[in-house]
Amino acid sequence: MHWFSESGRVWNGCTMLLLALCVTVGCSPVPKKYLREVDPSVTLTTIVTLPDYYRGKLVILGGVMLEEEMRDGRLWLHAKNRPLDQDYRPQLPPSVDDPEAGWYWVIVGNPKNFPPSYHHWAEMTVVGRVTGMAPGKEPMLSLAYVRGWGTLSRHDAVWEDIIDGSYLLSVPAGAKGEMSQ
Repeated sequence: MHWFSESGRVWNGCTMLLLALCVTVGCSPVPKKYLREVDPSVTLTTIVTLPDYYRGKLVILGGVMLEEEMRDGRLWLHAKNRPLDQDYRPQLPPSVDDPEAGWYWVIVGNPKNFPPSYHHWAEMTVVGRVTGMAPGKEPMLSLAYVRGWGTLSRHDAVWEDIIDGSYLLSVPAGAKGEMSQ
């Protein structure tokens, strides 16, 4: 069974179910597992004001990527901050002089699987851990998750820094005592 919109597009049952689910429970560009860990009131200004307090904490910022660099096998994205609205979508700050109109760095630890469409992102919602401050008092975030909105919808993408537990080195519980002897 197909449904048609006014534009003549075909909407199948799965698309309609997904759309209905988004309308009833709400679609956020940020997965709930991150929303449970962050303080939604944190802004770029609060991180710049209290960098030691936020070091190691997970935060959500909006932004526009304006330049990139490769350093030690990591991708560094220099982002112009865009305050987030209630739906975690980036918005323009009230003015260019506003403290929220600052800059920050996003560090992609494993850029191998990073979406190639990021070059075309018009805006992004960034979830990352504050690792410190770069020279110039710009926060540095180790990227955990990003939702990018492209200049065209085909450039939209999400990326998550997922570590497969089967690749982590561990020592069996019984062997720990043997190793210390």
